[in-house]
Amino acid sequence: GAGISACRYGPVVLPLGTNNEVRQAGNAASTGWAEPMDLPGLPNLHRVSNDLYRGAQPTAAGITELKKLGVRTIVNLRENDSDRDLLGDTGLVCLRIPMTAFHPKEADVVRFLQIVTDESCTPVFLHCQRGADRTGMMTAIYRVAVQGWTKEDALAEMTQGGFAFNSGWQNLVRYVRDLDIDRIKQQSGLTQASLQPSLK
Repeated sequence: GAGISACRYGPVVLPLGTNNEVRQAGNAASTGWAEPMDLPGLPNLHRVSNDLYRGAQPTAAGITELKKLGVRTIVNLRENDSDRDLLGDTGLVCLRIPMTAFHPKEADVVRFLQIVTDESCTPVFLHCQRGADRTGMMTAIYRVAVQGWTKEDALAEMTQGGFAFNSGWQNLVRYVRDLDIDRIKQQSGLTQASLQPSLK
């Protein structure tokens, strides 16, 4: 839209290197779990941080509500679905990271972390179909890599935070537990300076 810099991410993601000195205010480390929100067309909606909301597949009305919340970018983790026909004239950017819950890929994690820490994209709304499993895994990794949570705290929120996580997806829990966070941060261009909690 006019006067708003568009999210720099399209089909091709450019490496950010060390210029990702961004979004410190919304990323202060906290152990508070995501806050549930009740808005039309946005099932399983929760506010994770100032920069990140999470939920299930939104409707067109839900996307209008996201615009009112100030969301600028929608990240869709579903394989076969696109939100583009629901955007209307909201001006929101819709980015897809099609992933399967069976085999998470590190490249998908890196792309998500780059988007959610880029101030040209935030705030971001992250969703899959149910807003529980794939979305939960990505949110847990965000908690650890960006907000400095322990894996144990992030996994507790992921599995017990009121998102209806399907306990059959233990591979997603294992993926977070086994992930080399330092390597992911390096690949995502997350420098220490960009991750310092703000003083409130």
